[in-house]
Amino acid sequence: MMTATFKEYMIKQKKSPKDVIMQTLIVVCAFAVILLGMIFGGALFGPIITIVALLGAGYLFIMFSREYEYILTNEELDIDVIYNRSKRKRVTTVNLRKISIMAPMDDANHRHELEGQGVKKVINASDNSNDKNTYVIIGDTQYGATKILISPSKDFLDEMFKQSPNKIIRRM
Repeated sequence: MMTATFKEYMIKQKKSPKDVIMQTLIVVCAFAVILLGMIFGGALFGPIITIVALLGAGYLFIMFSREYEYILTNEELDIDVIYNRSKRKRVTTVNLRKISIMAPMDDANHRHELEGQGVKKVINASDNSNDKNTYVIIGDTQYGATKILISPSKDFLDEMFKQSPNKIIRRM
């Protein structure tokens, strides 16, 4: 008899240089819109444009505070993103028994497979450190052939390995 598996793991994604540049652009654009709104909007529309620009910039800004939750239920791996610890969205679901391969990002023995020829979408659900704890999954999702980057803990990785030992390569 097979036992049911349920395991969760959450990581906080570090800001990439691209994220910092995007946040800087948001601030500069918001400032420009506010300035133009005050100049051309007058006493009536100037404050309204300012409020809308600040709310829009604030909304966009919180989208850069991301945590990823990995949920393993039997052979199904669900990946959710949580923005600013308040808004949750399902990123993808992948069946571990149907993946092509899962291996460490820097695994030289499987580099050709991890490059993912024909991949239609890349999902970065890792902690952005790209170190030895970053793993690559190549498999089919709702987007088609997908390359997924994750940063699982050792315990979480062990549970994933139990679900698909012939497709998951662990670092020894």
